[in-house]
Amino acid sequence: MHKEIIWTLIVTALGICSGQNSQDDNLCLDTPDFGQGRDVVKGWSYNSELDKCYVFDHVRRNDYSNENIFLDESACNKRCRPNVPAKCYAKPPSSEGSLDLPVVTYDRTTGKCLPIRAPDEDQTKNVFRSDASCTKECRDTDLRLCLNATEADCEYIGSPSYGYDSKEQTCKQKTDGSCGGFRSVEDCLKRCGPLVENKCKLPIQNILTCEEPQKRYGYNEKTQQCEELLGCADGGNSFQEAEHCWKSCAPATHRCNMKPDTGRFPKFGFYTRYYFDIKRNECSSAKKTRSKVPGNTNLFETAVQCEKICKPKYQEKLGN
Repeated sequence: MHKEIIWTLIVTALGICSGQNSQDDNLCLDTPDFGQGRDVVKGWSYNSELDKCYVFDHVRRNDYSNENIFLDESACNKRCRPNVPAKCYAKPPSSEGSLDLPVVTYDRTTGKCLPIRAPDEDQTKNVFRSDASCTKECRDTDLRLCLNATEADCEYIGSPSYGYDSKEQTCKQKTDGSCGGFRSVEDCLKRCGPLVENKCKLPIQNILTCEEPQKRYGYNEKTQQCEELLGCADGGNSFQEAEHCWKSCAPATHRCNMKPDTGRFPKFGFYTRYYFDIKRNECSSAKKTRSKVPGNTNLFETAVQCEKICKPKYQEKLGN
């Protein structure tokens, strides 16, 4: 009996420290169950290791009150991330033309406060009059685990823990005994990537936990190539367009970044060669009067060679 009372007190204390409602009995810390059946629907679940709600496909429930599964992101945030104002995850107000004012809105995808023009009379919407107020109210609370982890955040992590270093803009192991907030460097970078200015230095992480994963591109620093992947706009090393990835990250001297070596008359010649069209993200053909391919320009002997160098696919490492 005494053991049960002590355990109840511990659970209650941890729930309060983590910013969650004690009456939830740490529901937000539970691992969600896919369920049994064929009626699979999209929902949301809270990942306590990253302090974020993610899309979670599951079998439809009749009752959602006692599981770490929610029908929408706002319900998940309200229950498991009560410290984050609801307005931070709301869409910015629509433009009204001449009535618009220069204001700021929080973009939860990139973790940044962005300037827009919109009416600002409704302070319950995702609109702020200054970057400072937006940063304080939304960015700092949304990315709290990266910016201000507490000892309570390490109750379930143990040692060592890893935290975000704002000065170096990277994640490192904590060596001073303080709580970093994350179990691994990978988890830390996955959550804190939006805070890193140079996205090209981040590892590629094809996060699929958004409503609609799409074709995106990540930069592989070792191979100096932009790789195609299926992922989400996670604020990290994930670009919507291949050209943006190549131009932002790869050296200007990379063959795929060069002007096509097609000559003045690409439709006349005896030999079919290929070049990378960076704007269309395609390997296109061109005619050449000579068979020789230099090997250090944007010209390839075959389409296969072109695609191998300029259109590689991301290969996730085992164990990640």
